[in-house]
Amino acid sequence: MRILRPQAHDDARPLRGLGLLTRHPGQLRLRGLGRRDAAQLAAHLLRLPPEDRRARFHGGMNDFAVNGYVNRIDWPHVYIFGAFVAGDLRAVAELVPLSGETAGEVAVSVEPQYQHAGLGKLLVLATMLAARRIGLARIVLAYLSRNTAMQALARDMGARTMTRGPVIEATITLPGPTTAKA
Repeated sequence: MRILRPQAHDDARPLRGLGLLTRHPGQLRLRGLGRRDAAQLAAHLLRLPPEDRRARFHGGMNDFAVNGYVNRIDWPHVYIFGAFVAGDLRAVAELVPLSGETAGEVAVSVEPQYQHAGLGKLLVLATMLAARRIGLARIVLAYLSRNTAMQALARDMGARTMTRGPVIEATITLPGPTTAKA
């Protein structure tokens, strides 16, 4: 999906969450990732500073562990979406369907210089569409309680939250029918 220059609005206030689109018109591209994109995914995750890696993986991850994680991805059973800015992968959302359930877990990572620009929300919306298409009824975002960006995203998406120690689980019920398409 190619995102083009936003439409002009009568209101002169900046569009909330679209600052990236207005600063980089025509340079944002959202698409699904596959095995061929593993090196770009690893490079993105390796660019995350230690605190953002802890937020993404709920614990410290050195470079070796990040590369191991990418190498173990079960590509045929995971749905990964990436946001590319000027051709570089800068944000990712991964949807992993939970075995035996009608839910999937979503993890999001956005490089620091692109945070608070609406990329995380855009990617979560992409995972919601994919989840509906494969017949899931809900998605779950698990994040550390100090991750205020994810708290705001979950609130904006109408998620129900439950605290489990230092981790918050935000459940988003998907609208509409959830039957899989052939």
